[in-house]
Amino acid sequence: MKGAIDSGSGLVDAVAELVSAGLIDASGRFALEPELLAERFGKIGEENVFYLSDEVYLSQRDVRELQFAKASIATGWSILCRDLGVEPQEISQVLLGGSFGSYLSAASAVKIGLVPKLPLARIVSAGNVAGEGAKIAALSVTERAAANAILEEVEYVELSGRTDFNDLFIDQLSFPT
Repeated sequence: MKGAIDSGSGLVDAVAELVSAGLIDASGRFALEPELLAERFGKIGEENVFYLSDEVYLSQRDVRELQFAKASIATGWSILCRDLGVEPQEISQVLLGGSFGSYLSAASAVKIGLVPKLPLARIVSAGNVAGEGAKIAALSVTERAAANAILEEVEYVELSGRTDFNDLFIDQLSFPT
């Protein structure tokens, strides 16, 4: 996305709204038919774009890149839930971490399928959890020991080498309608 939007969360919001309005279809393509908004669609070179303002546009490539990122995350959700025998609706809380998660709208994340369809109150911005955790662990022997104890309970799941990843990834590329 070109222009004044300085965060990927703005891209998620824009795509979520365009999907909701029917201006991006489930496959991620711009729906160029609506006559009412014909002036908002354009081309830069051979690429279709949607003008959010005179100087800010969303390109078809921007949408595709978001789809790939969204599909990767959603595939991870699917695999982990299936491996744990948990339905997504059973998840009590989703924490959105980092600077991206701090600004990400829970509603937009659900609209595009980035996170499972859960009540929005269960999806919480957690801020810079890695940085805060590092500070706490560096300053407290007790908290550092507690963090080390958690390592005994955590299981690392490598997604990239799984034979089922690619098929699930393809299934997750489309936007929910």
